[in-house]
Amino acid sequence: MRIILAILFLAMGLCTAFGQSVEPNAGNNSIALLGTYHFNNPNQDQFNVNSDNVLSEKRQKEMEALVAQLAKFKPTHIALEFNANDTAMDANYQRYLKGLYTLNSSEREQIGFRLAKLLGHPHVYPVDAPDTRLDFDPGPLAADYAPLMEELNKYGNQILEEMNGWVKKYSIGQVLAKMNTPAFNKLNINLYYQYLLPIGKAENQPGAEAVARWYKRNLLILHNIMKLTEGKSEQRVLVVFGQGHTAILDQMLNYSSLFKKEDILKFLPVVK
Repeated sequence: MRIILAILFLAMGLCTAFGQSVEPNAGNNSIALLGTYHFNNPNQDQFNVNSDNVLSEKRQKEMEALVAQLAKFKPTHIALEFNANDTAMDANYQRYLKGLYTLNSSEREQIGFRLAKLLGHPHVYPVDAPDTRLDFDPGPLAADYAPLMEELNKYGNQILEEMNGWVKKYSIGQVLAKMNTPAFNKLNINLYYQYLLPIGKAENQPGAEAVARWYKRNLLILHNIMKLTEGKSEQRVLVVFGQGHTAILDQMLNYSSLFKKEDILKFLPVVK
């Protein structure tokens, strides 16, 4: 395997040296990433948006309008933030199709279940990787990097305050439109590079290890998404996940030819 990889990298180097561009053929399966805040606010992230009651009459009307717009993407699969090894979510969806289940306030059900039913999908698809969170403990380095952690908390709370303002001012669809811009994705990912990666000395690298665990989880999520279209063509996957995941998935897909990436903003309301 090492010899094969060495030959591959040598060939790539030769192509670059001679000014030749080798571009893999893009697959004919499409993907759109919808990053969300957690509608039911389970407080599992370091910074959590204060979601209001999405079951209110006002928000339910907004949800119906949002789902109608997302339907224009015409997904064949809807991939949701739930353990890929657990069948409970799809079981609830089956009950929902039969009129035996009332949607809870999570984005999985308010967006995922609603849209899947609207489009006549027989299933929804859990693709999350189990129990790999962005837990971070600087340990004995805590005192050395306390100012950096204070800066992270201050900056994170500033972003959170702005997002809470969006929730009060805009419709749910408009909030999601503001959360799914390239600039907001970059802001999200930069937090890991600016505030976590620097934390470490010599053999003790808690910052890099935390970021590596987070990337591993999202690589596993991407693997699970890939399995949905394996051996198939002309598939269209809508991924509905927390924005902390979709920002990284977007980064990964920028350097992959597995899917044609669709701009989710085309299926969200314009914010004036």
